[in-house]
Amino acid sequence: MAHRSPGSVGWALAARSVALWRRTVQQDQDLRAAIEWQDCGSLLVATGPEESASLSERQLALNSVGLKASYLNPRRLAELEPGLVPPRGGAGLLVQSDLQINGRAAAHALLQKCRAAPGFGDLMGAEGEVVGLELASGPAGGHVIRTAGRRIHARHAVVLSAGVWTGDLLSAATGTPGWSRLLQPRRGHLLEMPRPVGMSPVTHGMMEVSYTKHYAAASTTPPLPSAAASSTAAAASPASPADITFTATTSANGDLLIGSSRESNVWDTAPSPAIIAAILQRAATFLPGLRAAADSAAMAAEAAADGGDSYGGAVAGLSVRVGLRPYAVGGLPLVGPVVGAPGLFVAAGHEGSGLCMGPGTGELLVRHIRTHLGASGQDTRSFDDLLPDARLRGAALATTL
Repeated sequence: MAHRSPGSVGWALAARSVALWRRTVQQDQDLRAAIEWQDCGSLLVATGPEESASLSERQLALNSVGLKASYLNPRRLAELEPGLVPPRGGAGLLVQSDLQINGRAAAHALLQKCRAAPGFGDLMGAEGEVVGLELASGPAGGHVIRTAGRRIHARHAVVLSAGVWTGDLLSAATGTPGWSRLLQPRRGHLLEMPRPVGMSPVTHGMMEVSYTKHYAAASTTPPLPSAAASSTAAAASPASPADITFTATTSANGDLLIGSSRESNVWDTAPSPAIIAAILQRAATFLPGLRAAADSAAMAAEAAADGGDSYGGAVAGLSVRVGLRPYAVGGLPLVGPVVGAPGLFVAAGHEGSGLCMGPGTGELLVRHIRTHLGASGQDTRSFDDLLPDARLRGAALATTL
């Protein structure tokens, strides 16, 4: 929660989700272990006096909603994280209640819990790839999901949660091209590597203050058209340079997890030696113990640019994950029913917050679906800014200005 803005719909969804995560693992200690739950806290790191002053303001904002945040001067920061050397004038903000889980392990563990529930079924592999959505012709009919191997008729509802592919599926089904323009990929790299010999452990989840800009729109109400228009233009430009911001934490097995990168409208999931080198170079400015690895990655990137081998072997033990964050113009996700298609619901566009916002999103969807099925008392009004058609109208307004 350290990088989010209190009092916004994005904050509310994230806060509810964290509470649900905590309640779930308190009731299921096996799940807690399976998802590698770590109460490691988070640490925002300022790179100069101006950012340090912003941390004081953020501390007040977080404290005002009951979230304990502690401002750390350089001396205290060095005591807490000996391996961290922030730029001159830097400081830190510690939110000890923040936590970390393993995303892949969590997805696997939750799928296994679903499979253990009576009546649950799933279709995986090539046969399960969704290739289309056919909307019901009338209120009495059911929507149809077309996969590579079969047609699946929905009895009550369909929840479309296909990440960056959600927009194209919706556009094809509804004939409204705006859905495709609303959802865009933001390619990201995450590096995992053993901690270099002699480097002090990283004990908190660290991120530089500029990382918060990726969540500014998602933590507020939908942006004014001019702001949204600039976001749309950036998302639509394939030449947008990669944004590199420092993040670092330690996995449950002791490896370092180093990030992060964001590239707008890039669909390629092959690792980029240049991006890998840039991430490590940025990280080494905060964690000098990574300097040798950063230099090796830079040489590998130069060799790759000249037609040589890729990054493989340049940094001992390095593994790279590349994924497409589903970004919705304006920053907020889409959660709720699609107007004109009763029984069709969407959950997409969470960008880098899917793990954090997942439980709250699920709870909100259940309320929407129960309302569709005739249940009363399912209040969702405080999250109306997330309704898919509201998000679509905002994006359409932005692109016409």
